[in-house]
Amino acid sequence: MAPMDRRCRPWSLDNPLRRCLAPSTRELTHLQIQPGQTVADLGAGVGFFVEELLRRVGPQGSLYAVDPDPANLDQARRRAGSNPRVRFLVGSAAHVPEIPDGSVDRVLLSLVLCCMVDKEGAMDEAWRILRPGGLLYASYPRVSCSFVRRRPSLRVTPERWASLVQAHPWHVLLAQRSWPVTRHLLARPPDWRTGPTDGEAPPAKGSVRGDRRG
Repeated sequence: MAPMDRRCRPWSLDNPLRRCLAPSTRELTHLQIQPGQTVADLGAGVGFFVEELLRRVGPQGSLYAVDPDPANLDQARRRAGSNPRVRFLVGSAAHVPEIPDGSVDRVLLSLVLCCMVDKEGAMDEAWRILRPGGLLYASYPRVSCSFVRRRPSLRVTPERWASLVQAHPWHVLLAQRSWPVTRHLLARPPDWRTGPTDGEAPPAKGSVRGDRRG
């Protein structure tokens, strides 16, 4: 964990409020996960998404669960049981050398960027490990919290997000704002050197392109 990153307590990573406002089943719908795919949960915490991710990738799929806090990952391991399809990695979302280039189909950065100073590193790693045509889902809270006011480096402002997206030729499929959370779905183009193609991944069912305020 980088010295200036925010350490998240287990209760803040899985609690009744989060399960009510952003349940794993609804959040993961945006990623359009298919059986047999490989998913990287960068900032897996206590495993809020682990069980649902394993259900969606099925017996032929696999999962990387990455988190800088070994104690939180221990809880995630208990939720997954002795499942050989999951590889748990202690480390930052901004540096996951254990995951090969272009080896995953989906990347999840749920409520992670708001705890990191090196947001650029996390987005760079997501781009690196995604296969062409793969999807990245990122979310962060909109509600101002005391730790955000004290730690400007942790804020994810619209300007900061725009700079993160511009670092690579992402295709923006979803930009959705609700009261508590801002959500984004990005695609790594099938061939990023040639720009958008007819093979671009479609937006998640029920989603909209652009900004939806709720």
